[in-house]
Amino acid sequence: QYTDEQIDKLVERIVEHSDKHHFLVAEYKNNWIGCVHCADVNDDEVEFGFTVDAEHRGNGIADRMMREAIVWSRNRGYTSLYMHCLPHNVPIKRLCVKHGMELHTEYGETDTKLALDPPDFKSLTEEVTIRNRQAYRMLLQTFNPFLKEIYT
Repeated sequence: QYTDEQIDKLVERIVEHSDKHHFLVAEYKNNWIGCVHCADVNDDEVEFGFTVDAEHRGNGIADRMMREAIVWSRNRGYTSLYMHCLPHNVPIKRLCVKHGMELHTEYGETDTKLALDPPDFKSLTEEVTIRNRQAYRMLLQTFNPFLKEIYT
């Protein structure tokens, strides 16, 4: 559990170096239900931090965000992904293992790294598919009230 002061310092660092921080957000009914924070560690490595709203855990949201964030990272030329897993966060450790990451625990702290393949036709196509699916969903959400009015 982080203190308000720790969170404030993190937000300050993000704002100060916004070009080094990227976010993938999961949204449901116009509410954020999950987020991946992707931070540039250096030119080759990206660090992920995850959060999923407690009410929406266990529905595959983190798994989907992990897949999408890995594709995004590969397609931007990162060669490795790093995550620090809190000792009590068993679900995120399982997620890391599911996505091919090896957990390294020392003195109660768990870290993991994943070598990322370079972008290829498949990863680029997957990202385009993800973006198109999201654009389609946004379009449906925008026109849903209009369509309800027409067809009811």
